Amino acid sequence: MAESMLAEHLASERSHAARALLASPLLDAEAAPDAFRLVARHAVWLTDYFEHTCGWGLVVDPAAGFARLAKRAAVVDITRPMRRPRGEGAPFDRRRYQLLCLVCAELVRHPVTTVGFLAAAVAADAGLDTSRHGERIAFVDVLRTLMAWGALRATAGDVDAFVGSERANAILSADTARLHRLLVSATAPSALPENLDVEAATKRLLAEPRYGEAGDADSPGSAVPADLPDGADGVDRTNGWAVSIEARNRWARHRLGRRLIDDPAVHLDDLSSAERDYLASVSGRRWLRDRVAEAGFELEERSEGLLAIDPDAIATDRHFPAPMGNAHQLALLLVDHLVSTGTDGRRRLGRLDPFQLRSEIERVLIRFPSWARGQRDAGGPERLGREAVELLVAFGLAYCEPDGTVVARPAIARYRVGEPVVTNMPSLFEEE
Repeated sequence: MAESMLAEHLASERSHAARALLASPLLDAEAAPDAFRLVARHAVWLTDYFEHTCGWGLVVDPAAGFARLAKRAAVVDITRPMRRPRGEGAPFDRRRYQLLCLVCAELVRHPVTTVGFLAAAVAADAGLDTSRHGERIAFVDVLRTLMAWGALRATAGDVDAFVGSERANAILSADTARLHRLLVSATAPSALPENLDVEAATKRLLAEPRYGEAGDADSPGSAVPADLPDGADGVDRTNGWAVSIEARNRWARHRLGRRLIDDPAVHLDDLSSAERDYLASVSGRRWLRDRVAEAGFELEERSEGLLAIDPDAIATDRHFPAPMGNAHQLALLLVDHLVSTGTDGRRRLGRLDPFQLRSEIERVLIRFPSWARGQRDAGGPERLGREAVELLVAFGLAYCEPDGTVVARPAIARYRVGEPVVTNMPSLFEEE
């Protein structure tokens, strides 16, 4: 009995620590002391778990007071940008990303500086004009982001004062150990050839050599069925493409692990054939179920895909639906127009073209005349609709076609208003 209770306690602590790292990949001991204590206590288990499940590295430095989970997405997802630490958390734009990179590079060289000296140091490369209010806001957003990560501290003065006046100042102290851990790349940027263009350099930084050619999502090896017989040397040469069977299976496991514990929903039609084949095998499905359970998630399996649900919302960085926000409310109202119920009682997915979307937004504004008063001016309804659609896309509930048509995805049926539909097939989602 005592051993069983101890095992349950350890499993609970480890799952809590794993989900805390998923929510905050750069976990600060001062900002989250309880979570960091669990991460430090179970560092060995967590390191093995994330390596085995996702191929992610983990560094826990109790002396420096931080843990860094080197998360890498299964696919590049532009719907999940960095967000500004001030205001309503608007996404980072190109300018802020540029300033962030240049500020970090300067702080590595000069970890103790002032806001004024730092701005002057990056001005030449960034074209930073501190006489402009918008430029100062962008610069402070970058500083505030680094401070939220614990990579930068203001030891004297007020960083926000720089927004109001370019003469305002503050003394800054950077944590270079954290700065060096910010970039997750198998290849050090300093090792790249100088003559590479941006696209080629980005591809090199995103590459994961450990998977060999199987790690290239566009390679023929990525679509090789998992049940083909292995060659005598453990290499599959289908279509003349040499791919290690072990590397291919490891690549498929890690991509599935990354998708399931880090993405809002996993639709089977988004997976490569290698991932689907691995998931379809008994051993592959059992492996995935075990890994999800170890992190404290509840796995929902449907005919269209999978969903890892965190019952405690520890790993959740963004919520849908959220209690506040007009875009969230509009997105929920749009759900009822994207999912319909047929005469047979089954749910069917729909779509809204740009004209239909504008019409639905207008109807909502007419129906609720006191709602979203600040977004009824010229261009306001369009922005509100765009934000609502972006939410649906970011949470895997819809996708947009090139002409702007919003198309529902199966997971959206979870938010449909109405009586639950029970069928023999374990699915909430019925396509036309």
